[in-house]
Amino acid sequence: MPIHKNISVIIVTYNNEKTIKKCIDAILKYSPGAEVIIVDNASEDRTCEIVGKFRQVILIESTTNLGFAKANNLGIKKANGSFFVFLNPDAYLTNQGDLEKLRDALIENSDYGLIGPRLISLDGKVQKSVRRLPTAWKAFQEYILGTESAYDFYQPKCTHLCEVESVTGACMIVHENLFKKLKGFDEKYFLYFEDLELCKSVKNKGFKVGYLPEVKIQHLVGVSGNKQPTSKFLHTSAKKYHGLINYYLIQLIIKINNCFH
Repeated sequence: MPIHKNISVIIVTYNNEKTIKKCIDAILKYSPGAEVIIVDNASEDRTCEIVGKFRQVILIESTTNLGFAKANNLGIKKANGSFFVFLNPDAYLTNQGDLEKLRDALIENSDYGLIGPRLISLDGKVQKSVRRLPTAWKAFQEYILGTESAYDFYQPKCTHLCEVESVTGACMIVHENLFKKLKGFDEKYFLYFEDLELCKSVKNKGFKVGYLPEVKIQHLVGVSGNKQPTSKFLHTSAKKYHGLINYYLIQLIIKINNCFH
């Protein structure tokens, strides 16, 4: 039976008028065969107007801000691809066939369930986009015992596909069948930690999470959360992910570390 290789790109927007055109243009230039679905979380700027000029792009306009997880899950309902790419509106493809390379890595490595690319800043510097699934013990290892990359984001040293514990949700690819078995992103998270939860679920299903440094995606850090109380959402999601006891224990460990640095 032939493998269907079509790709659906799901992008969640909220007041991203400054970045969304470049994001879409890059997809159409470097991976023109991909289906592009934009889910707009009730933007108050010109985001929808800009997206609406792209006839080949599917635009879903929500009347309320659904958050990252719920909006992505809504976009999936319109997707026809066998591979889902979740891309931030401030992330740009940079080379021909970027998405196809991510897809082919999943096809050729059936033990992997989710893969993220190398993320680079506009100045070409590599962003730390990988981390171990965070726990209080790992926070203690890094901030008290000095174990590098035990808790915080880091840059893998591999030059080819390698296994990691989690990748950031700025850009990731997952097979349609696996994503639907996992029942999509966990909608208890409004913003932040939904990517960690998805990576953890992929691993719990017996698949690996991968980092593919050969594919380089340009990413503007923080722009996708434009005009939102990101700090509030970050701490709210952290409490849900860790549980209150572990959350406050991690905060204490970080505070102790800050006192000595």
